[in-house]
Order: sequence, then structure tokens, then C-alpha cells
Amino acid sequence: MSYETAPESVMDQIRSNFVQKYKSNIEKEIYHPKDVERIKANGSWIRAFYKHSLLDQDRAVEMIHDVLKWRKDFDCNGLLTPGKLPVPEELFKKGAIFKRNEDIQCNPLLHFIIKVHKKDQFPAEQIYRCIAFFFEKNYKFNTEDPIVLLIDMADAGYSNLDMDLIKFIVNCLKTYYPGLIDYMIVFQMPFIFNAAWKIIKNWLPPQAMKLIKFVDKKSIREFVHESQLFVHMGGTVMMIYYFINDQ
Repeated sequence: MSYETAPESVMDQIRSNFVQKYKSNIEKEIYHPKDVERIKANGSWIRAFYKHSLLDQDRAVEMIHDVLKWRKDFDCNGLLTPGKLPVPEELFKKGAIFKRNEDIQCNPLLHFIIKVHKKDQFPAEQIYRCIAFFFEKNYKFNTEDPIVLLIDMADAGYSNLDMDLIKFIVNCLKTYYPGLIDYMIVFQMPFIFNAAWKIIKNWLPPQAMKLIKFVDKKSIREFVHESQLFVHMGGTVMMIYYFINDQ
């Protein structure tokens, strides 16, 4: 049985087990009330946890607890407050992260432009909240509308390497946002990052390794059509970035 074919009764059981086991936490508002309501009403989100836990119902219950607690502590529900950005606008204007175009399966592409990021240029907490803002904005609380994470490492160097930031992103994808991504594309990883990659691999579960695609200008076309790629990636799209505050 796969997560797609699992009956709703399995999701109902996971939901019931979570509510029963963590009743005290719910009453004390250890979790945000909005997230508790999502768990109670959104079977797709529970199915995302079920898939992410490799169809282990007990692990799915524990994962729900971990995620809801983190979301409350990190104030995820405050990231998308209308008319208010969660971090200074300067972080958005840098253009280190943005959504544009889609892969060959019509999944939206969320771009990380690594060469733009410099460690310690902004407080780490602000950078994490900026990234979480984009994750939250594109998260559908299910496994049916994933995005593709495109890590653009063209022209990146040691000054752009931030292991703490990478660990935050890994934790988000590994635990906190189940179902957010379909897979990840890493474009033109420089040779000098090989040592860092050996460390990062140890942070990832074995199943996650299958979702990471290392590509160059030629092989990236297996995943993204050239009409959806920027010129420096071998495509036809001019990369012109400007930030519009639509919050």
C-alpha cells in the first residue's frame, strides 16, 4: 500500500492518535491553534506526514508533534501577515530566493541564487525567516502540489558557503515542510564545495539522496525546458530580478 492508496481511515487514525497523545499540549496551546485546526480538518496534510514518515503511523504522529511545535516556536503563521514583511525589505531586494518558471512536469521552480548570499551580511535569524517566508508561501500542506528547489551555484565561491544556512534548509525539507518539494536540482556545483557536500550528505536520510539532481547546462534540460531556463543556464530567459511587495 502506498500513501496515495491508503484509505482515509488511516489518516483518521493518525489524527486521532495525535490528538489523544498530545491532548495536554493542545490545551496548553503548545501548538498554534491554526495548525491544530489544519490537522483536524486537512487530510492532505496528514497524508503528507504519512508519506514523509515512510508509511509509519507512529512516526507520523511524532512528526506532527515536532512540526507543530517548531511552527509555533518559529512563528510560521506570522510570516505571511498581510501588509507586513517578516524581515527587512533589503533581504528580498537581494534576489537570493524567488519563484519563477516551471520544470517539465509543470512544477513551479523556487530558485536559490547562491552567489548572492554572503554569510553574516544579515543576522542569521532574519535570513532563516526570509527563507521560511518563501517556503510558507509555496507550501500547500499536502503532497499533491509540490515545487522544485533549484539551487543555482553558478559563480559561487567560499564566501557564499554557509553551512548553518544549509542545515536550516535541510531541516526544513527533511522535517518541517513534508511534501513541499518534488525534488531538488543543484546547478553547477563548484569543485571547491565537494568537501562541504560530504558533510551535508550525513544530514540527509537515504531516501532524500534520490531527490537531488546534480546538473550542468546540458543535463538540466532533462528536468527543465530551455524556454524555462535563464540564459546562464543554457536557456532563453533573461534574468531580470526586482522585488514587488505583494504582502
